[in-house]
Amino acid sequence: MRKMVPFSTLLAVFMAFCYFTTAGAEKPAWTVIQPEALHQMLEQNSAFTLINTMSTIECRDHSIPKSLCLPCETLDKQIGKLPADKQGKLVFYCESDLCLRSYKAAEKALKFGYIDVSVLKDGLPGWKKAGYEVTSQERIPRRAIPSVKPPLLKIWMEENKSLFILDIRSEDAFRDSHIDGAVNIPFYLLDRQYDALPLDRKILIVDEKGFRSFLAASYLARKGFDVTRLFGGMDKWQKFRSNAKRLPVKK
Repeated sequence: MRKMVPFSTLLAVFMAFCYFTTAGAEKPAWTVIQPEALHQMLEQNSAFTLINTMSTIECRDHSIPKSLCLPCETLDKQIGKLPADKQGKLVFYCESDLCLRSYKAAEKALKFGYIDVSVLKDGLPGWKKAGYEVTSQERIPRRAIPSVKPPLLKIWMEENKSLFILDIRSEDAFRDSHIDGAVNIPFYLLDRQYDALPLDRKILIVDEKGFRSFLAASYLARKGFDVTRLFGGMDKWQKFRSNAKRLPVKK
C-alpha cells in the first residue's frame, strides 16, 4: 500500500515553492542554508544576523547561539532591530522543519529591502540533528500535561463546563477561524499577558497542531494555572468538525 504524504508536508513544500517562484526577476529570493554552513559561519564569527522567529518564551527556552529573538508576527513593528545595512546577511529559523514562520519572515525581510536573506534548512530540528548545541536563557521545566481530544472537548462545551479556551495562534489565524468562546493571546505575547488569565478555571490551550501548546502549558503550569491541551490543536479540531458534518443524521 502506498504511504500517503501528510497534508502539512505538502503545504510546507507548496508554500516554499510559491516563495521561490514568485520572487520575480527584479527582486532577489531568499535562499536555503544548511546547518553545517551556518555552524561554520558562527565558528568563524562571520558578519551576519541570526534570527529566531518564535515566541520570546521559546527563544529563551532554547535557541541557536548568538540568535536575535524576533517573533515573525512582530517583525513589521520591530524592523528597527534588524541591521541598518540592507546589504547585511540575515538568516531566519524557527521551531520545526515544517514551520512556515521563517519563510514568512524571510519574505518580509525582502520586502523591507534586504537582499541577502536565508532560511535554515529544517529549522531547529535540523540544527540539533546535525549535532550542534543550543543555548537556554530560561529553561521551562516540562510537566506532565494532560490533553483533550476533540470529541471530549465537544462534550465539555455542550455541558457548559467552566472551561477557559486559550488560543495561542497568531491574530491572523485566530481571525480566520477559532473555537467558539476562545480567547486569543498569541504565544509571542503570553509572557506579558498571562496575568489576564483566570486562576479559578481550567485553561484549555489551543495551537496549530498540538506541538507548541506543550511548552505554553508547562509555562503556565509553573505560574500556578490549571492547564490542559487540545490534542492535535486546531488542525485536529477542524478535521473533527468537518467529519462530524459528513456523518449521517440518526433518526
